Amino acid sequence: MNVKKWLTITSRGCARLTQSPPSVRANEISIRLEINLPNELFRKPRLEAKIDIPKEAAGPDCMNSEVVENVQEAIKQATGLEFSINVIKPEEPKDD
Repeated sequence: MNVKKWLTITSRGCARLTQSPPSVRANEISIRLEINLPNELFRKPRLEAKIDIPKEAAGPDCMNSEVVENVQEAIKQATGLEFSINVIKPEEPKDD
């Protein structure tokens, strides 16, 4: 993408950006800007994750913290992303 604009700055530091050459006052200067940006800069990365949990893993009620740390480390090594996993024990239903 190629962007061409005019940046006008006053002696007091105020600035404005215009599409066409501006008329400038005595206390202003105008600078023609041409900015070349790669289109890829505007493409947002799409993050995807797929987690398969086999039936055999549904055994114990408690997950070992070592397992959580190993999963976090594996994700970090594979993707370079910091990943946080929290195991939250479900609340017991309250009897009113």
